[in-house]
This record gives sequence, structure tokens and C-alpha cells, in this order.
Amino acid sequence: MSRIPLIILSADRPDFLLNTGANQTIYQKDIYGSYVRYFSDIGLPEKNLEKLEKNLVKSLKLSMGADIEKPPGPVHLNFPFDEPLLSEKIDYSAFSSFLPLNIVENKNDNISILQKVNKPLVIVGPMEENISQKLIVAFANQINAPLLVDPLSQMRYGFKDKVIISHYDQFVDQIGINPDLIIRFGRKPTSKKLCSLLDKWNSQTVLIDKWKKFNDDSKDFIQSDINNFCQLQIDGIDWTGERDWLYSFIDREKIVEKELNNYTEYSEGSIARICQETLKEGDNFIIGNSMPIRDVDMYTSLTNIKINTYANRGASGIDGVVSTALGVASASQKNSLLLIGDLSFYHDMNGLLSTQNKNRLTIVVINNSGGGIFSFLPIANMGINTFSKYWTTDTGISFKKVAELYNCRYSKSEGLKELKSNIIQSFQSEGTHIIELTIDISENVKLHRNFKKRINSLLKSN
Repeated sequence: MSRIPLIILSADRPDFLLNTGANQTIYQKDIYGSYVRYFSDIGLPEKNLEKLEKNLVKSLKLSMGADIEKPPGPVHLNFPFDEPLLSEKIDYSAFSSFLPLNIVENKNDNISILQKVNKPLVIVGPMEENISQKLIVAFANQINAPLLVDPLSQMRYGFKDKVIISHYDQFVDQIGINPDLIIRFGRKPTSKKLCSLLDKWNSQTVLIDKWKKFNDDSKDFIQSDINNFCQLQIDGIDWTGERDWLYSFIDREKIVEKELNNYTEYSEGSIARICQETLKEGDNFIIGNSMPIRDVDMYTSLTNIKINTYANRGASGIDGVVSTALGVASASQKNSLLLIGDLSFYHDMNGLLSTQNKNRLTIVVINNSGGGIFSFLPIANMGINTFSKYWTTDTGISFKKVAELYNCRYSKSEGLKELKSNIIQSFQSEGTHIIELTIDISENVKLHRNFKKRINSLLKSN
């Protein structure tokens, strides 16, 4: 669901052993169902490698989005083997070189120029690539459109322009916004408030994507490369939206930004802000699901410093996040920082086994004794005696001992200044450094809601 190119090669037992009680034998064909872009059972090994080569070429192309119906994503090749696993030597010199591949660009030259509207809005959700951002900014400027950028859009950190709005989650549901055209790029935004409004605005929303609609309910869709679409609009549009419409967003953005600059309370929101502000040009910011990604969305600001952001937002699960961060760090020469909750960290703790690799990864663990996000839900206030036991599910583990087990460095921060100092110090040497912070869930919910009340009050008074 995240559109990440991935080829899964699974080893299997031969067909004739299925349903015979043979050990370690299950039915593996199509085991991933509709979640893969392509599946093929290769069959038992053959001396002739032509079938294997064709499947590998097709798999690589489809995983990278060569099919206009399907975006990039996982493919699955199943390889059954019989004993003996290696019977005779194979001449691999006959295996032709099929790289690099020419992945066909899916383009649509029949793009209409947008008709004049008064209140256009551009929304950019999560995007993995860094190739369309400049043209999106230019397009939004061309039509005087507020440009709402998700923290995973690769636009919040590295771009600073008057049209770019980052604090929309703090006010978008409070001010009676009524756009007459919404242009969307990327996947659905992180902000639940904005997604709810997108449901309401579906009839006036257009999604721009290179591939046909996939896992998205936008009513209207234009199949186009984002750069092509933006350039055609920039060259062809001869109108702009209302200036007051744009500045109504800019003014509110400034109000929230001023309040955030004065926000010094020790909370999960301020922790997210410190993490982002400590990163330098080209560094990597990996963000856990549940509250970390929401705190980053609500509490971090625009900056000219280019930071690459990553998160497992396909199905927004809390599993596998540590391994993702280690993968990002191992592929980068820059510093990498993972912001994660204690429960999510526990789910992928064994991912730390790969810390033998030389990387520069700092893991900031917010230890709020379980799944803190549930404390924001109405059920937390219903007086359920077993709420903590069955909803927040405290692991009770010692993160210092976890660090010792996996040969990681460890420190504990008692406040924001110490956190910033520990992050900076952690980047001075290679390896994985775990920084733990203890947060009281009830106090964090209180601080979060008090900040929101202050923002609402300021917005109303202005």
C-alpha cells in the first residue's frame, strides 16, 4: 500500500508433497492474495534459465510501476525445490544481463487546463520521491492556492514559500473553509481532520497521479505524471484565485507558528519538534505510527533545511518500524533519527540484531507505558477499570537492558534540553543509540488539549 518496489522470493516444497503430511509444507501459491502486483510460481529448477529470466524481468518492471493500472509495489515469485537442492553445476554465463531496464513513463498529454475558480486549494500527502516538489510550489503560486503539505510530502522540510502551510491541522476544522477546487498530489494526508474534510469535499477534489486510482476514493482523477500536469497548468492558466483566500491561511499559519515557538512544555509534541529541529541538511527522519506521526504533523514547522522523511504508512501498523529505520540508516551516509513509541519499539525489537552494520541511527523512544494514542479517544473517559490493562498494554520492559542486549548505546533524557544534547552527542559516533524519555499519558493528553484550546482562542480573537 506504500508503493514501495519490493520483490519477494519465497522458497517452497515441490507440489507433489502438498497435503501429504510432509514437514514444513503449506500451500504458498498466491499467499499474498491481491496485495502483490504480480505472482508467479517458477516451478522446479531447470537447466534452461529462459523462464526464470522472463519472470525476473517482468517482476522488476511491475514492482517499479510499469503497468499503468498498478503503481509500484510488491511482487511475489515462488520457488519450489526438491532434494537434493543442488544436483549439478549450472552454467550462469548463459544468463543474459537485463539491467538497466527501461521503465516506460506513463504520460497523458490530453490534460485540460483548469478553469477559473476563486478558492483553490492544493494538498500534498505522503510522497517518497523528491522530483516534483518545486513544480508543485510554482503551480500553487500561479493560482494563489494555499499549499497544505504533509510531513511525509518531502516538502515541509526543505521548502519555505509563502503559499506553503504546515499548521493546517491546528485550524482547518475551525474556520469554515469552503474551497471550490482541491488539487491533490500523493497519498491521503496524515491529518485525520483534513481527511474528514476531504470526504466532505470529494465532489470538488481532483487527484493527480501517474497510475490509475489505487487505494483512494477521490471522485475525480487525472492520470498524469505530476511534473507534466504542473508544467501544463503553469504554461496554460491565465487566472489566479482570490488573494484574501490565500492570506486567510497565511495569517492563521503565523498565529500557530508564533505560539509553537513559545511552546516549552514537556510533552510528546515538543519532543517531536526537538527531534526535527536537531536534524541537519540531508539527514533522515523516520517516524513511527500512532502518536509520533501525528505529533510531527501537528507540532513541527517549515524549514529550508532539507530532511528526508520516512514512515510505514501503508496500513499504518506499528510493526517493522525499527527494521525500516535501520535499513534507511544503512543506506545513507547522513544521520538518521527514529521517533517511536515504546509499544511499537517492542514489536520490532529483534530488528536491532542488524546493528552489527555500521550506521548512524538514533532511536528516540517515547516511553508512555503503552499505546498512548488510545488515551485521546472517548473510551478513555468512560471509567473502564481495565482500560490501562487492555488498551494501553504497558510492556514494562527496561530499555536500558534492551540496549545492552543488542549492543546499542543508551541514554535517558529527563527534559527537552537534555534530549537535544543527547541527540547531538549520539550523532558523533557510528552505531545505534537509544534515547529514552518517560512521559505520563494523562499529563500529555492534558497538555495537548490545553495547547489546542489556546490556539482556538487565538484564532477566534484574530
